[in-house]
Amino acid sequence: PKPMFQFFFSPVEILTAVTFGAFLLRKMLDFGLRSAECGVRNTHHAARITSADYAVLAFALVATASLLFTARLDVATNEWRMVIIEPILFYVLLRGVKLSQKEMWAVLDAFVLSGVAVALFGLWQVAFDRASLITAEGGLLRIRSIYGSPNNLALYLGRILPLALAMALLGKENGKRRWWYAAFLAPMGLAALLSFSKGALLLGLPAAFLYVFWRWQQANGRRTWPWVLLFGGLGTAVFLAALQIPQLAGRLDLNSQTGFFRLNLWRASVNMIADHPWFGVGLDNFLYAHRGRYILDAAWQEPNLNHPHNIVLDFATRLGLLGLLAGGWLIGEAGWRLVKSYKLLAVSYKPEAREQERRLTAVWLPVAVGLGGGLISMVLHGLVDHSFFLTDLAYAFYLLLGTAVWLQRNGRFPFLLANSPPVD
Repeated sequence: PKPMFQFFFSPVEILTAVTFGAFLLRKMLDFGLRSAECGVRNTHHAARITSADYAVLAFALVATASLLFTARLDVATNEWRMVIIEPILFYVLLRGVKLSQKEMWAVLDAFVLSGVAVALFGLWQVAFDRASLITAEGGLLRIRSIYGSPNNLALYLGRILPLALAMALLGKENGKRRWWYAAFLAPMGLAALLSFSKGALLLGLPAAFLYVFWRWQQANGRRTWPWVLLFGGLGTAVFLAALQIPQLAGRLDLNSQTGFFRLNLWRASVNMIADHPWFGVGLDNFLYAHRGRYILDAAWQEPNLNHPHNIVLDFATRLGLLGLLAGGWLIGEAGWRLVKSYKLLAVSYKPEAREQERRLTAVWLPVAVGLGGGLISMVLHGLVDHSFFLTDLAYAFYLLLGTAVWLQRNGRFPFLLANSPPVD
């Protein structure tokens, strides 16, 4: 018989645990030194708790409580460890280490380079390892890079491509970094295109790119709507032209068998939520509940789907309505803080701003805009696919949220604070 709990530790888990352990050790040593010097507890350097931190805590508590109500505790605890707790430890590190601006750039550069790496590996497969490609409708070959599915590649690149585009458009104060990020657009964009992910190409990336373009136009005091009409017309023309290619037509057909199964999957997910409204069926338990009880007769050919392919239904089936509320709070915190950061930082981007403002503060404007585009891609692509409950996507989200909090605290300067109330 198989043991009830099976633990497999990946390199990212080990590195997270080691780094977090070093962080705690440093905190304890610092606390001991301050106590020895002052004779009292000194909390002057303690990080200020924000509403985003409370949202993370609430989500962790709901996810932990759901373990008490799940049928398959073995798979639930694995996902709880890898997708809930360890990414939160990464978020705690981002919040607790108090990164300097140079160090934050190192984190963001590494994030972008990870996207370049998976994109280049996928393109290498196209050139030299076509056996690793996925054959879709009509014989269409799709790249998947290091992932099991091309859609997972597109989901990850959807978090990074908007940041690279924002840097290319808004990074006039960022020197060489602007041109590096602009160059990275080519391999990542081509890899996303060759994934032929409908969620990315028809929803997530167009909406994210439109948001970045709108913010760029807004920061320069220009109108956006004429360009929206132009790009909308071009996009429609490209879509209609693609439908004339048999291999692409089968993939892009919105009335395909995939769409039929998706609708039945959503109906089954709603039934699942109705029976388990508060804490859902449990983390990573969707597969077993779906094929065991909730799969509809019309969808009998797809019994092995392990998530509902919709961001709202995903949170609700795994963690119930409480998890949906906590997840919505998390996403709302990220969006609100990125919008506030944009409004603050855009002041320094305008031509009439003082040179010091542009030099010190405008460098962070592309980050606020690009991460905002990544959040939009997450939500819209998540309407028809995964959104959060994968290890890489969870880490990417907490990087986005942690950076959004950091921007409000470190991406601005005293001359911008004169007429701005403090934001927690």
